[in-house]
Amino acid sequence: MEWVEILIQIAVAAALGAAIGFEREMSAQPAGLRTHMLVSLGAALFTIAGARFTDGDPTRVAAQVVTGIGFLGGGAILREGMSIRGLTTAASLWVAAALGLAIGLRQYLAGAAAMVLAVIVLAAIKKVEEEFLPRRRQMEVTLNLEPDAVLSSVERAVSDALPRSRVLRVQYREGGQELVVTARPSLDASLAAIGERLLELPGVHGVSVNR
Repeated sequence: MEWVEILIQIAVAAALGAAIGFEREMSAQPAGLRTHMLVSLGAALFTIAGARFTDGDPTRVAAQVVTGIGFLGGGAILREGMSIRGLTTAASLWVAAALGLAIGLRQYLAGAAAMVLAVIVLAAIKKVEEEFLPRRRQMEVTLNLEPDAVLSSVERAVSDALPRSRVLRVQYREGGQELVVTARPSLDASLAAIGERLLELPGVHGVSVNR
């Protein structure tokens, strides 16, 4: 019966979304299990409605789903210091919507295969990145300087302490100066150790490190 197949499509879409959402939940991401299930389920329902209950082209409904999911994915993207977080979660929401669309169009094999590959990318490839690829995220260091500190001297000292650093901006404040630099620390670098080392530099009386 037609309604039985519809229920199966909705259930399969929710299950495929749950597989991706579970990995995001285990990674403590803001969009987790329920969000991915609802995105995949909703995309499937929109597609089914476009294919079965209207005389229109279901691909037009699918196009609107793809556009709409961009707003939801944008809410998962956050800026923290020099880094952008949430891009992978936004992409996983986009994939969850694609899974729902595939199931809504009865492309069960394509949906299942895409789900397996998505989980592999999120879980296994993440391990490869952490183990073998250098850290690409920059950190931002703000140094509060004494009023009589020589900026050029402090800059050279910071370059010695952080070889891959560059000055982002210099600010002159009442009662002191502020030097902001960006750097790419090594994989085993400790933020606490970096902060303590910079705090020992002549003319520096405060350090803030953001990654």
